[in-house]
Amino acid sequence: MKHFLKKKARYKIRKLRPYEPILMTLLRVWDALLGVGFFVVLGLVFHSFMPHIYETVCFIFFTTMVFFHAVGLYQSWRFSSFQYETYQIFIGCFILYAFLFLVGYFLKVSYEFPRSVVISWMVIWPIIMAAERIIIRTILRCYRKKGHNVKRAVIAGAGEMGKQLAHLITENPWSGTQLMGFFDDKRKKPVDGYPILGNLEALPEYAKKQRLHIVYLTLSMQKEQKIQFLFRELADSTVSVYFIPDIFFLDLILGGNLIYFENLPVIVLRDTPIRGINILFKRIEDLALASLVFILTSPLSIAIAIGIKLTSRGPILFKQWRYGLNAQPIKIYKFRTMNVCEDGYDFSQVTKNDPRLTRFGVFLRRTSLDELPQFINVIQGRMSLVGPRPHPVAMNEEYRKLVPGYMLRHKVKPGITGLAQVNGFRGETDTFDKIEKRVDCDLEYLQQWSLLLDLKILAQTFLTRKWRTNAY
Repeated sequence: MKHFLKKKARYKIRKLRPYEPILMTLLRVWDALLGVGFFVVLGLVFHSFMPHIYETVCFIFFTTMVFFHAVGLYQSWRFSSFQYETYQIFIGCFILYAFLFLVGYFLKVSYEFPRSVVISWMVIWPIIMAAERIIIRTILRCYRKKGHNVKRAVIAGAGEMGKQLAHLITENPWSGTQLMGFFDDKRKKPVDGYPILGNLEALPEYAKKQRLHIVYLTLSMQKEQKIQFLFRELADSTVSVYFIPDIFFLDLILGGNLIYFENLPVIVLRDTPIRGINILFKRIEDLALASLVFILTSPLSIAIAIGIKLTSRGPILFKQWRYGLNAQPIKIYKFRTMNVCEDGYDFSQVTKNDPRLTRFGVFLRRTSLDELPQFINVIQGRMSLVGPRPHPVAMNEEYRKLVPGYMLRHKVKPGITGLAQVNGFRGETDTFDKIEKRVDCDLEYLQQWSLLLDLKILAQTFLTRKWRTNAY
């Protein structure tokens, strides 16, 4: 165990991040809008004039979002019961009402709001929200029964914790989890109707072949060698690893997510940091900035296209297959800088004084102007402005076998620039040390991600020259 903790010591220990699906993010805004909308409608129904109504609804809107978030209402529905969610709704409303009454009392404005409106709003609003949740859960349950939005999962460890998890999955089909079976070294017979798919050593290969979404680790912490093995080998895939501990070892919580399956705590050791509202924020960032840069650089791009046509034969744009989000193939665009157009499946890395480079291409690559068409990829949603740089497919297949955690780079969209680039780790990787440092930067980006970090990397990209290092 000490060896495992020491190996992870180089990463900064961070607080657990709450997991939030995109639907829950939308509900944050919807619940607040529903509250203020219903308040206004009741005022019209009771023909009540309420002064300062605009200020009031704005105040209710923002305090609703704050207090509902504070009580933990917006957690993953895959792993929480309806009873618990209803309880959180009423707790959140109670705290919100108490705060509003307190503010109204001190500001001496309580008399402005008719009791009929206020009492009706306080009673009916939480009931409407609870009914809304029932409707949404029913729709999602039907949707998942048809095979949509279902996560394929296996459990590593057929002990008591694994059995308890399997029982919860079986009893809660609304979670949208399709349990394929167990992997265990000792047990050979089925567990609660689920087959034993093999020993723990066979799990990583099965995860890749069957394209699993989730692997639940329910192994005892005494089996640290097995945990290390699975943690290392599953890094060569994009499967999410959820760890269900019998004892909390805080030193193992390295920026993971804490979620609950009923009352069972689950630590997500490996998953994408960009979830829920973060998806929306990052997409807005990408669309706004990429569109702006694309428009401003359009004259320059036209000039470059003319230059490529005048100086060499071949297409203006170079298209190549790369790995995108979750290692799905994407086609990226760059200005052609070579006399050949090698695909990502047939690739030789560019080196210094590479004879394949055109004279104009050397200039484009040294100034990184060849990457201007990638802003189109960002606008399309295939790439992001900031993220791990996309490598050719052949390069991915080579290094995924050599560098631990290499495939985790693909848990987020690839980027035009990234933490590795602003630290000088770009260009030719002629030594193993260079690719290791690049991957270390990429994994650090995944652990430390925030919009502020994205903006910092973008600023460093434009203001420093480190990103030009090794640009052949």
